[in-house]
Amino acid sequence: MSVKTKIEILVAPGCASRQQTEDQVATLLAESAITATTELIVVVDPKQAASIRFLGSPSVRVNGIDVEPEARNRKEYGMG
Repeated sequence: MSVKTKIEILVAPGCASRQQTEDQVATLLAESAITATTELIVVVDPKQAASIRFLGSPSVRVNGIDVEPEARNRKEYGMG
């Protein structure tokens, strides 16, 4: 059984780094020949931010785990 890779790109509306982040993820996937589904999640309010544990814009998660190691233990969710 193969593990399916899911990549989530989480952004706040108007995030200036959104396109750069999407491009970097696409480039990394192409270079590594990893097959993954990608999902862009636009976080629109503090309630949604708290419910999905949004740490800031942009954030990238692979199979639900933030790619930034320091972010994994943070608990300050919000629209920052």
